[in-house]
Amino acid sequence: MSGTAIVFPPIRASRDFIDYPYFADLGAVQAAAVIRAIEGGVTLVDALALPGATLAPLTDDQVRLGVTPEAVVAALPASVSAFVVALTPFHRPPTRDPMLAGVLAPLRAAHPEAPIVLADLYQSGQHVVDAASEAILEAYPEVDVLLRYEAEQSLPVLLAELREQGRPARPCARIGVEPTPLDALPLPAWDLVDVEAYFRFHEAVVEGLGRPRWAFPIDGASMPLLTTRGCPYRCVHCSSNPTSRRNGEQIAPKTQRRYSPAYLDRLLGELKLRGARRVHLLDELVNVNEAHFDAVLALLGKHDLRFEVPNGMRADYVLPRHLEAMRGRLTTLSISAESGVQQVLDRVVDKQLDLAEITRVGHQASQAGVDTLVHFMIGLPGETRRDINGTLDFALRLHEETGAWPSVQFATPLPGTRLARMTEPSGSAEAQRAAGAPERPKPRTLPVIEDYGPYFQKAPSIETSDFSLEDLRRFKWTFDQRLAAGQGPKKVIMNVTYRCNNRCTFCATGTRTQFDGNVERQRELLVKYRKLGVRLLDFDGGEPTLNPNLLGLIRFARRLGYEKVNVTTNARMTSYDEFARKLTHSGVTSVLVSIHGPDAQTHAQNVGVAEAFEQTCEGARALVRHAPAGVELGANITLTKSNHRKLWGVAELVLSLGLPWLNVQFLTPFGRATSSVAPDTAEAARETMRVIDAFKDRMKIQVINLPFCFMPGYEDHLTGDLLKLERHMLFVNNDEVNLFEYLRERRVKKEVCGGCPHAIFCGGFYELEDAPEPKWLIRPEDLLRPVAGEVPRPTVEGLVR
Repeated sequence: MSGTAIVFPPIRASRDFIDYPYFADLGAVQAAAVIRAIEGGVTLVDALALPGATLAPLTDDQVRLGVTPEAVVAALPASVSAFVVALTPFHRPPTRDPMLAGVLAPLRAAHPEAPIVLADLYQSGQHVVDAASEAILEAYPEVDVLLRYEAEQSLPVLLAELREQGRPARPCARIGVEPTPLDALPLPAWDLVDVEAYFRFHEAVVEGLGRPRWAFPIDGASMPLLTTRGCPYRCVHCSSNPTSRRNGEQIAPKTQRRYSPAYLDRLLGELKLRGARRVHLLDELVNVNEAHFDAVLALLGKHDLRFEVPNGMRADYVLPRHLEAMRGRLTTLSISAESGVQQVLDRVVDKQLDLAEITRVGHQASQAGVDTLVHFMIGLPGETRRDINGTLDFALRLHEETGAWPSVQFATPLPGTRLARMTEPSGSAEAQRAAGAPERPKPRTLPVIEDYGPYFQKAPSIETSDFSLEDLRRFKWTFDQRLAAGQGPKKVIMNVTYRCNNRCTFCATGTRTQFDGNVERQRELLVKYRKLGVRLLDFDGGEPTLNPNLLGLIRFARRLGYEKVNVTTNARMTSYDEFARKLTHSGVTSVLVSIHGPDAQTHAQNVGVAEAFEQTCEGARALVRHAPAGVELGANITLTKSNHRKLWGVAELVLSLGLPWLNVQFLTPFGRATSSVAPDTAEAARETMRVIDAFKDRMKIQVINLPFCFMPGYEDHLTGDLLKLERHMLFVNNDEVNLFEYLRERRVKKEVCGGCPHAIFCGGFYELEDAPEPKWLIRPEDLLRPVAGEVPRPTVEGLVR
C-alpha cells in the first residue's frame, strides 16, 4: 500500500463567517510537508484547490467552499495505508458536519483496515472551538484517533504507531505537542497544490459572496502564511494558545514562537515562485516583537509582495516607519481595540492597552494614507449599557476624525476561553474570580451554539442583569444605522427664496426679509457641492415655487449630475395646471407637499392664510395628474398644538389626494418653532404610532426630529437626524451651515440617555423654550456676496453626463 494521504475536506460556512475559511487549508499543506520529509512521499487532496473548486450556495445563509465530498474521495488514490483528515472550526465541532462526514464515511467503507486520524492541524491565527474530544469522536465513529491542536511534531510518531499496531480497539484522543523550533519544519508543500485552481477558487469566493469591498482581498493570486505562532497576551475572549489553558483556566504561560528571517525569506521566495502576488499573514499577533515585525516588512519589500494582516495588530507597537512600509502594499491596517472604555479594557478584557494608542495610530495612519479598520465588541460580562455607548461613541468619533472603519461585533464566548468561563450559568462568580477578573453581574443564559460566525456578526449570545439580548441588538442596529448614514450620499438643501405666500406659525425661516436668492451665486454653489461629490439636492424656501428661476435651477442641477432633486412646496402655485406640468417635467425626482391639517380651518390656523387649504389640495391633485413615472410624490406635516390630534385625518387626506408618502415632522428649534407652538411630545408620539399602525401598509411613513425613546418598536420609521447627516443648508444670503451639526448643538442629553441603545444616533431632546432666531437675516448686499472659497463660475463642462 502507498503511504499517507492528507485530506482537506470541503467547508460548509455561513455567509457571515468569521476567520478565513478560504485559507483554512494551510495546516494541511504544512502537515503534508512534514510527513513527506519523514516518509518520502505523501498524497495531498485539498478540496479548495481541486479543479472545479468554487463557492456553491447550500441555503440562503450557508455556502459550500471547495469541491463536493464525493469529488474529494474520488481524487484519492485507491491504495493508502493511513489517512489524516483535517478538522477545522468551520466543521462545527462537536456536531457531525455533512461535509466532513461526506468524506469520512466513504473513506471508512472503502478502507476498513486503514487508520483514520482526524486532526485539528491548528497553527495559530484562527479561532479554536475547544469542544470536548469525547463528543467529537462520538460524532465521527469512522475515526480512530483525534489529534488536537498543533500536529506536526506528534503526527509522524502517531502514524508510525498506527502502522505498527494497527487500528486501536477504541477511538481515542491525543493532544499535539507544539513543534519547536519552528525553523526545523519544512516549508509548506505548496508544490503538491494546484495553485492555479486555488487562485480560481478564491476568485469564485469573491464573486459568489458579492461583497462590494474586501478589507483583506483574496483575489489576484493570494496565499496564506504564518510568521509566528501564538500570542503572549491574555485577552479574555481569545482562543489562541489552546494548550496553555484547560476549561478556560490558565495552566501555562502564553508565549509566541517565531520563524526566523532566514526561514521567512525562503518561504516568501517559494510563494512568489508559485505565483503569489499577495500574501496573507494569519498570525495571531504579528507585531508584538518590534525586531521581528521590522524584518517581516523588509522581506515583503524585498520580494515585492503585497500583503494583508487580517488579525488585529496592537496599536502600541505600530510605529510611523511601519506605516510607511505598509503604504501601497497593505489594503487595510487591522487594529484591535475591543472596547472604547479604558476601564472595560483594563478590568474586563485584560487587554493591557492604553486607548490613546488607538487614537494615535488612527491619526498617523490617516496622515500616511493607510486605510484602517478597528475591531470592537459589545456585550461583555461586567460591561454596562453606558459602557457600550462609550465604546460606540469612541468608535464613531475615531471614524469621523481619522476615517478608521469601526468593525463592531458581539462578544461571543468560544468554548475554552476565559470569557466562556465567565458566562457559565453556574458558578459564574467563582469562575470570574478564578480567571482573575472582578466579580460582575451573573449572566442569565449561554446558548448552545452550532455555528459561531453569525453570532459574532448578527446574534448576541451574552446577557446580564444590566442588558438583554434585545438591548444588544438595538445598540448594534442603531450604530449600524448611524454609521451608514454618514457613508450615504451627501445632500444640499438650498433655500432659493425667503418669499412665501403662507405665514406658518412654526416657520423655519422665521422673520427673515423676503428676498429671492441671486441665481448666479446659487448656480456657483450647485457647481461647488457637485464637485465635492454631493448627489442629492432639495430646493426649499420660503416657498421655492415663488422664485421664477426655480425650474431653471432644477434643470441646471440635473445637468450637473445631481441624481435626486426634491422640491418642498405648499403646492399653491401648482394649483395652476400649467405650472404643475412644468414642475413635474423639469427634472425633479420628488415633490413634497406641506399639508398641516385635514380641513381648511386647521390648515389655516397653522399656515396663517384662509384660502391656502383649497389651493394646496388642488395643487397636490395637479401634481398627481401630471407627474411622470419616476417622480415620487408625498406630503409633510409639522405637528403643532392645533393639529397633532388630527394626524389621522391628515393621513386619510394625503391618501385621498393620491400621495403615498407622509413625513411627520416634530418641531426643530429655530425660526418660529417655540414651546408655545409645540404639542406635548409624548402625546404627539402616541398619536403618530396609532397612525403608523393603521396606515403603514398603505403608505410610507417617516418620523423626523423625534428621540427614539418616544416611539419604542417603531425605529424603522424614525429617521431622526439621519436626514441631516452631512446635509448642508444653503441660505438665500449664501451662508452655508451643516444642518446636522447646527441641530446637534441645540440638543440636550439627559440622564436617561446614558444607557439608551439609541443614544449613539439620537441627538437628545430639543429645548424649545430657548430657541433664538438664527442670525441669518438678509441685507440686499448679502445677495451678491461671493461664495466662500475658490469656486469656478457656473459651468457644466466636465460634469455633464
